[in-house]
Amino acid sequence: MQTKASLPKVENQLNGELDYSKGGIELVQWQKSGDEISLGSIDKTGVIHFNLPAYDIKALGRSHMEYHFESQLNMLRCKGKGDFDMMGQPLFKTPYEDVYSQLYPPMYIKKYGVNVAYVSPVSDEELLVKENFNKIIGDKYYWMYIDRGLDFKDTCIQETFQDTDFEIERSADIQFKEGWNFIKSSLVELQNYGENNEEIMPKKILFTQSSPESKDVKWYMVRIMDDEKILAAKKEYELQNK
Repeated sequence: MQTKASLPKVENQLNGELDYSKGGIELVQWQKSGDEISLGSIDKTGVIHFNLPAYDIKALGRSHMEYHFESQLNMLRCKGKGDFDMMGQPLFKTPYEDVYSQLYPPMYIKKYGVNVAYVSPVSDEELLVKENFNKIIGDKYYWMYIDRGLDFKDTCIQETFQDTDFEIERSADIQFKEGWNFIKSSLVELQNYGENNEEIMPKKILFTQSSPESKDVKWYMVRIMDDEKILAAKKEYELQNK
């Protein structure tokens, strides 16, 4: 049984309507079908309470899904592993063709019926700076839903889109359980490229399993709507719910 002390807590406290001490913060995401699902809430002390629903991911159908399981981790178009079509889909059978899964990006914060911010789990706040995207060593975390238990261990080497003379290695060592899994994406090595080696890009990325309760995970709220727009949404929400 989880105790409040073991539950994750938001690292930063925003001002105004996004101050979690005011309450009313719901965490949401969208299935590939477009349906919104609630994943939990943040209480007035900043503690995150997850309420992850089980659902039949196969019932959503293939039309809404990334066709191949490996594409969830961007482990397609791997060197030496067969040919791919123009869309990046393999022209050969893979061991995971019948696996249904969805990798969820950071959770949105819903308040007054609109999405006002998101919560991003990372190892360091510096990873959230736009200019640092994929340019500093660190970990990002994601929820992933899968239709079965599965041991997935593989390595994929690809040409980089920045410069085809360079390669990026993505490896995974994950023991998936059926349902929700908390995945760690670790940028473990960088490389320089460009005319004077002045540009930086990833060289090695490793996917492993983690826990939302890990002390290594830092949860940050990131605003996407200013208070003026939130207050307008609040006014409309209150009128609709009189």
